[in-house]
Amino acid sequence: MEAGAKPQEGRRKRGRPKRGPAPKLAALTGRKHLQSVLQLRRKLRKAHAHPNRTLFYDDVLTALLLAFFNPVMRSLRMIEDFSQCPLVQDELEVDRICKSTLSDTQRILDPSLLEPLIESLQAQIPHLQKTDGPLGRLLRRMRLVDGSFFALAGDVQWAFRRGKAWAENHDDRFARLDLQLCAQSGTPECLEINGKGTSEVSAAKRHIEAGMIYVADRGIFSFAYIEALLAGEADFILRIKTSQKFTSHETRPLSAQDRAAGVLSDTCGVLTGDPYRHAPAATLREILIADVRNPGHVIRLLTNRLDVPAYLAGEVYRCRWQIELFFRWLKVHANFRHVISHSQKGITLGFYVAVIGTLLMYLHTGRKVSKYAFGMLTMVASGEATLEQILPILERRERACDMERQRLARKKAAPKSVA
Repeated sequence: MEAGAKPQEGRRKRGRPKRGPAPKLAALTGRKHLQSVLQLRRKLRKAHAHPNRTLFYDDVLTALLLAFFNPVMRSLRMIEDFSQCPLVQDELEVDRICKSTLSDTQRILDPSLLEPLIESLQAQIPHLQKTDGPLGRLLRRMRLVDGSFFALAGDVQWAFRRGKAWAENHDDRFARLDLQLCAQSGTPECLEINGKGTSEVSAAKRHIEAGMIYVADRGIFSFAYIEALLAGEADFILRIKTSQKFTSHETRPLSAQDRAAGVLSDTCGVLTGDPYRHAPAATLREILIADVRNPGHVIRLLTNRLDVPAYLAGEVYRCRWQIELFFRWLKVHANFRHVISHSQKGITLGFYVAVIGTLLMYLHTGRKVSKYAFGMLTMVASGEATLEQILPILERRERACDMERQRLARKKAAPKSVA
């Protein structure tokens, strides 16, 4: 019998009327966006077909998507219990989703079948980043690059990595989510799940698109990545380590706006390699900016864009913080710190569902993802409120947060009085 096929535990409902308009999914996705999800569910029903199968791809997607909006549904056992609740039963074709059946099924399902839905939802995302001027024009082509580790509960050989250099027998089980974030809309793109034997640089090199601007922190920097970006006719603004040598050939003048933004120097030159690594030969640009958060520290930026003002390069790099906030939101507020599958396909499937849920949140609420939006949609998922009821509350909460951020910014910018 094929993995995932357990008739005694996932028996299909008999005498069930034709599936209705999916009331619970409609409450989360909105009727306007529900059709895309329903169309994909019908296609997924035919995927991985087997005579003995009772748990199909469409029911797995529905259960995981509904569980995503419920922060306590973070184990296979909880999802099994959750699948037997009356409101969830309206969405499923099985009496229950047994945890062992779900675990086996996730191991064989192809996550790439969800990519058409992700692309369809991404195409509907409005440009929520309302930034005008030079920065706004750059945001349209910016991709923020980073990776983050997520803990695994089981012994997963493909995910082993050395946890501590001084502990010879110590291994940690981590899956790393390598991600690119669209700077203008804040939506995730180019998602990969990797374990041992891979690097963030290798993942980033596989998703280079000509004409885009890639922004990354020091962990992504490498000579190979720079050469791949140049060969792919892409632009970049990367932070480099203080130990990296750079030979300057030309000093560029600083404007008053550059100095006001904390720019210390702006030079053109080449990277310097060592006996083990050959540096790219292309002429690049190094910009040094004072780190306002850490007095005395300097941020070193490397770019191939000679036309961008130095202060604007600093603003572009500061936008990279969006991807850090996204990972924090995913781990802390969406409670996605641990994953519920031991297979690489299953983990990728779980993150694809999280991306779909995130995109639906954008479309459904008309605003970027936040802990407040997720919390209010959790109430919708549990039946405690409707979308029409939470939107005014969410709008007031986020308006209050914006006013508080503006107040703190004014306080920080105000000159300090001398006692």
